[in-house]
Amino acid sequence: MLGARPCGTRAEVTRCIDASTQCQRACEQGMACLLRRGLRPDDTTVRLLRQCAELCELNVRALRKESRLVRHTASLCFELGNQVARATWLRPDDPAACALARDALHLARACQPLVFPP
Repeated sequence: MLGARPCGTRAEVTRCIDASTQCQRACEQGMACLLRRGLRPDDTTVRLLRQCAELCELNVRALRKESRLVRHTASLCFELGNQVARATWLRPDDPAACALARDALHLARACQPLVFPP
C-alpha cells in the first residue's frame, strides 16, 4: 500500500519512489566509476554520492512503509538531489556525470510535492 497520502497523492508517491530508485542506482554507478578512476572512498564527491544513494534507499523504504518520516526523508532527498545535480553538472565533458545530474535533479523534482504540498 502506498501511503504517505497526507503529504502527497498516490501518483506523487510512486513518482518519488521511482526517482529515488533511479537516483540510487546512478549514484552507486557514479561512485564505482570515481573509485575506478582512483579517487579515495573519503573523497568529498564519493561521500556525497554515497550519502545520496543511502538516503534514496531510506526514502523508498519510508514511502513503502507509509512512515511518518516520509516528509523528512523526502526533504533530505530534495536537498541532496539538488546538491548532487550541482556537483555533477559542472562536468559537461563526462556523459555519465550529466546523466547522474539529470537523475539527481529528477529526484529533487519528484520529492518537491511531498515536501511542499500545495
